[in-house]
Amino acid sequence: IEKGGYEHFMLKEIHEQPKTIFDCLRGRLDVVNGEIIMAGVQEHIEALKNAKRIIVVACGTSWHAGLVAEYIIEELCRIPVEVEYASEFRYRNPIIEKGDVIFAISQSGETADTLAALRYAQDKDYLSTLSICNVPTSSLARESEHVLFTNAGPEIGVASTKAFTTQLAGLM
Repeated sequence: IEKGGYEHFMLKEIHEQPKTIFDCLRGRLDVVNGEIIMAGVQEHIEALKNAKRIIVVACGTSWHAGLVAEYIIEELCRIPVEVEYASEFRYRNPIIEKGDVIFAISQSGETADTLAALRYAQDKDYLSTLSICNVPTSSLARESEHVLFTNAGPEIGVASTKAFTTQLAGLM
């Protein structure tokens, strides 16, 4: 991992965003037919379309990506979306109903509160869990029913840039 001629990793990662969005969507866009193919999710697309509600659990930057996605999903899909801070999710005894879909978002896939929220939801009567993360070998990836990998690569800078934009690309 090197700065590649940039003065700071932060600057490098800001400039890497277009490439990481391309990498996130590579192999998933069928430009000829105007379709998006999401391996691991595609076989459950009807169930997702019929979801009664989507509950996003995340922390930090991933939580902010969920907040942006809430507006877009509700506008385009007309499915209610709730965005929950993962660290509070299991402690407030949330109402999870059959037909709800849980989206767990984590850059590393090792965020303890997001993992705990996912496990809590899996113990309830839910429709499905979909995780969005960057690390294929992570706990979140292993424990989720369906995973969308963002392919953002390592992020060294403190402010998350690549993770945020690729999470948004994946959520869209």
